[in-house]
Amino acid sequence: MSNVPTERLIVNLEHEYGLLQKTEKRCDRLLFLFHPKDNNLLAALIELKSGTAQESDVIEKLENSLKYIAQIVPTQIRTRIVYLPILFEGRGIKWTNPKGAKQLKLSFRGDSLQILVGRCGRDGNLARALFGRR
Repeated sequence: MSNVPTERLIVNLEHEYGLLQKTEKRCDRLLFLFHPKDNNLLAALIELKSGTAQESDVIEKLENSLKYIAQIVPTQIRTRIVYLPILFEGRGIKWTNPKGAKQLKLSFRGDSLQILVGRCGRDGNLARALFGRR
C-alpha cells in the first residue's frame, strides 16, 4: 500500500460477516483513513476480482457494504465521510447490458456514486483511487 497513509483501519468484511453470521454479499475490504489535505474521513469499499467482474455482482456487494458502514459509523461522523467504492479487476468487466454505458455506479442516500475501477496487481492503484495520483 505505497503512498497510502500508515494511519488507517482495514476491515476484512469476510471475517466480520462471519462473526455476525451474515450471509449477504459484501466487498472484500473496508479501508478507513483521513484524507491528508482536507481532513475528511475516507471510507473506501474495495472489491477484488482476479478474473472477470460481473457488473451486477460488484454493485450488489458494494451497496450491501455501504449499508454496513451506515450501521457501524456513529451518526455525527457520517456527515464528514467521503465514500469511495473501488473495484480492482483482473480480466475486465462482464456488463449486464453490453450496449449500454460502460460506467459502474450505485446509489447511496440519494447520491449516485461512481465506482472507481483499476487493474489488480499494479503498483500505486490504491493511492490513485484514493487521491488521484498518477
